Amino acid sequence: SGGKRLEKILQFAEDAKKDGRIKAFSITDNPGGHPALSPTSLGLDIQAMGISPLLHFSLKDKNRNMAESQLFECHRHDLLNLLVLGGDYPRDGYHGQAMPVFDLDSTQLLSLIDRLRHHSTVKKGAPGQAMDLPSMDFFAGCVVSPFKTLESEQVWQYVKLLTKVKCGARFVISQLGYDMIKFEELIDLIRDQQLSIPVIANVFVPNLAVARVMNQGKVPGVILPDNLLQRMESESRSEDKGEEARLLRAAGMVAVLREMGYAGIHLGGNNLDFDKISFLLDKAETFDGKELREEVHFPEPFTWYLKSDCSRKPRKQKLSFLFSLNDMVHSQVFDDKGKLYPMARKISLTALKNKYVNRLYTLFEHICKKLLFHCRMCGDCTLAEASYLCPQSGCPKKMINGPCGGSINGYCEIYPKERLCFWVRSFHRGPEPDCRDMHELDSLPPKDWSLDQTSSWINFFSGKDHNGRKHRDQS
Repeated sequence: SGGKRLEKILQFAEDAKKDGRIKAFSITDNPGGHPALSPTSLGLDIQAMGISPLLHFSLKDKNRNMAESQLFECHRHDLLNLLVLGGDYPRDGYHGQAMPVFDLDSTQLLSLIDRLRHHSTVKKGAPGQAMDLPSMDFFAGCVVSPFKTLESEQVWQYVKLLTKVKCGARFVISQLGYDMIKFEELIDLIRDQQLSIPVIANVFVPNLAVARVMNQGKVPGVILPDNLLQRMESESRSEDKGEEARLLRAAGMVAVLREMGYAGIHLGGNNLDFDKISFLLDKAETFDGKELREEVHFPEPFTWYLKSDCSRKPRKQKLSFLFSLNDMVHSQVFDDKGKLYPMARKISLTALKNKYVNRLYTLFEHICKKLLFHCRMCGDCTLAEASYLCPQSGCPKKMINGPCGGSINGYCEIYPKERLCFWVRSFHRGPEPDCRDMHELDSLPPKDWSLDQTSSWINFFSGKDHNGRKHRDQS
């Protein structure tokens, strides 16, 4: 919150301003899930120095109302450049681990920001009653990881990226990584999808201690391959402990990524003062990106690649028996053309009118869905959108619009090497997104928590759940 560390950051920013090559200063939002100084506070200091701050806006510890309030605060202070991300799962805090929130995901927050950019109204009934809000010209972007090792992870990352762009993302920053083929895969995808938004490559310069932590999979969503760690271990035996080697490697990455066509570079790392960054940038300007590609290419073994591996995938998809069974029942009961739809609708609307029948009906639903799906009775069911798996019980972050970026080798960020990512399971269970025809999805709206512990069947047929809200928004 202050002291020498903050002084070093501000001195770095001052040096960067004088140099002129760094165009924005990226400010993280409690990385690793630990409490730290709010990015808004530091952003104001950076902005006062004449440098554009890029505020990371994470959702791990704020609900939708708090997120909107912070957007108002950012607009009030003219802090309009935002990097929207879900955020790392909260870790230890005051008297133990903090409660995770994740009331919104990144697609939903981008939709909210897009609404605020154009026009918005506070609904009647809110404190102060209805009021029109001024348009807020935020420049909000998103994050994507092209460095996933499994098809089930990677295809979901790209599908969610396309969904984020549809929801209003105006630029993209990659996750950090060291596989040059994967970096090229991302920029090729953007071109193939004809997306006219800038893509920025993330170049992270770890020291040896941090590299060891990353190599052990202790940083959510980050893979540092064994061959890179071995290279750094060898370099550490030099007189400068490998300092120049890591800077030259990063400079080579910058040169390669510029040659690929990235619009910019997001530079980060440990123990980097501005003299080291200046040295890195100087060297990058003299390097030939084509010549250095193999030198800075550190792939993870057995990685799935979109171009080479997707073409070998069989076109016929085999659905799991449980998915097929659940989908058949769902189509008969909840599709308006289903044979059981009229009866189910009549029973549900009858239960809505009688509180005693409502209680029995809700209890019956709870017992059935608890046994079959580990249901949490959120009242706004998205089983059909997740291959009939429940994200409220199956995903620690309760993601309903695809995965976060925290998985490593298919395993959940919170339960590494123990539990598969919820959306990896969904991918293998149902009609997964096809790598040959990736396209954006319709982002599901956030849960209406006034429906919690009520019957999702009643809420579906009475138009209270997300299906009904979507139809009202479209009308």
